Amino acid sequence: MNATPRTVTVRTLDHGPVTLTCPAWCTGAHDDDVHRVDVSHDGPEHVIAPGGREVLRALVTQAPYSSVDQAVGLYVEVADLADTRNPADVEQLADDLTAAAEQLRALARELAALLAGGEPSE
Repeated sequence: MNATPRTVTVRTLDHGPVTLTCPAWCTGAHDDDVHRVDVSHDGPEHVIAPGGREVLRALVTQAPYSSVDQAVGLYVEVADLADTRNPADVEQLADDLTAAAEQLRALARELAALLAGGEPSE
């Protein structure tokens, strides 16, 4: 963890420049010209692609000005897996989904450790 907190100033459309302190896990990349409610801290993106097929993307995130949920959490995006498949392809997809679930569980454990005051394994 950095001894000196990192701050960033984000240009918002509705509140002008907003300065905030980044958590240690934040990559420091923030979008400008957004509404303040859409400002978020994002950790490194994890592409979950067992067997070379992208199944999920996940990252730790927090939207400190959200009107819905300001908690630190894991954002998970499911890849477009829509396709007509033959039996062997369906079996492979099932194997990929099982492997992806294990990787997602590992990220859940990392998130739990982070929320308990630890550091992510990155």
